[in-house]
Amino acid sequence: GYPTDKRVNFATMVLRLVPEEATRVAALRAGEADVAPVSLASRKQIEAGGGRVVFGQEGVVWYVRHKGCWLPQFPCNKKEVRQALAYAIDKEVIRDKLYGPEVMVLKGWHTVTPSTIGYSPDLAPYPYDPNKARQLLAEAGYPGGKGFGKLVVHTWVSVSTPLMPEAAQLGADFWKRELGLDVEVRVGDQAALTKAAAALELSGSVVWGDDEARPDAAGHMRGLYANPDRKDTAHKDPELFALAQKVLAVYAPVQREKDFNSMYKRIRDEAYYLPLGYMNIP
Repeated sequence: GYPTDKRVNFATMVLRLVPEEATRVAALRAGEADVAPVSLASRKQIEAGGGRVVFGQEGVVWYVRHKGCWLPQFPCNKKEVRQALAYAIDKEVIRDKLYGPEVMVLKGWHTVTPSTIGYSPDLAPYPYDPNKARQLLAEAGYPGGKGFGKLVVHTWVSVSTPLMPEAAQLGADFWKRELGLDVEVRVGDQAALTKAAAALELSGSVVWGDDEARPDAAGHMRGLYANPDRKDTAHKDPELFALAQKVLAVYAPVQREKDFNSMYKRIRDEAYYLPLGYMNIP
């Protein structure tokens, strides 16, 4: 159906296993390879050699989640605290200083991107509003960060998302500067952190990671918002459980799109996840 023939035209294809990225880049620059997977760190070398980096659109979403907030002993039990943390981060600084707009896009919420069923443009990261963030934190009982205690941010070095610990540190710096919080970023192993989170060992902290984007986010919503028996649930709100269960039972395409959008907006307001947008993968 395209106006031109877009089929790949070649006589032979040779696939070579080259574990080291530096060797792959050298092969591209020397004309010994035509295509190779590379990271953002190699972009300048690729372009200087006459090549170009192609980005997989909407490949990865930010996974910045408050853990165990249904437990009353943690500050994040209050929605005002969760929203304050969301408003206090200037997402444009993270985008512009670390990635650029071609890589990091400030659209979408959670695992919902423009290609996801139920998306609408108003499902977007919270705008940067430090005054509102400070007001919300004060309303929650922590003016200027007093009485909040230490906030630990767990992150890891990601294969899909470059500079993730650096992004987490930028977020932590905003929370320190704008809200007066005592924040510590800890870089660990993704598998170990995932296991610890499932065992509720990270409750009260923030996990700053990444996750794959989804054309249909029903599975994620079911696990986090519709299953009251899940140990590492996002909440303990009976009304929200009932809403999610009702919406996830809808399969008629037009109604499903509408109901999912409504559910997403309701959950976004709770700010269990801190939306930062999505990443196009180099």
